[in-house]
Amino acid sequence: MNKRYRADFPAWILFGGLSLFPWLIVWLNSARGLDIKSLLVAAILSGLAFAFLGSFKIMITPTELVFRSLFRGSQIIKHHDIKAVRLDWRFGGTKGPLRLVVESREGTNMERLDINAKFFSRAAIDDVLALGSRVGEADDNGLRDGVVLKTLRSSRDQK
Repeated sequence: MNKRYRADFPAWILFGGLSLFPWLIVWLNSARGLDIKSLLVAAILSGLAFAFLGSFKIMITPTELVFRSLFRGSQIIKHHDIKAVRLDWRFGGTKGPLRLVVESREGTNMERLDINAKFFSRAAIDDVLALGSRVGEADDNGLRDGVVLKTLRSSRDQK
């Protein structure tokens, strides 16, 4: 049975809402007249943002894990090639902070699969971690409940 996950609803609200900000500028400037350039820029920015969000997909089939995004295309790793799956938090750099890292075994054609986890639901993250525990190792690094709860727990444990 195939499981498919797309960008979660809160991601659509946040990034979709931010992509509508250029339209607010166009609307505020429309009192002075309609500017075709700003209208075109707003349409392109909104279209790119919605295409970016619409491209995110995780698919778990009986034999492979597929991740698709707009700029990296489809990446596929077979279940028997998975060594470990971990949920990771890294702040800084060009990638998103919450990552699902799928490491492959030695001798495979893919070094690792790096999934931007902030766009996906908890169910999608749990299913990828469950797949990792079935075929190899899985570690959520205490991030399954979120970064804030992990920080609060660690500060409470230090007292």
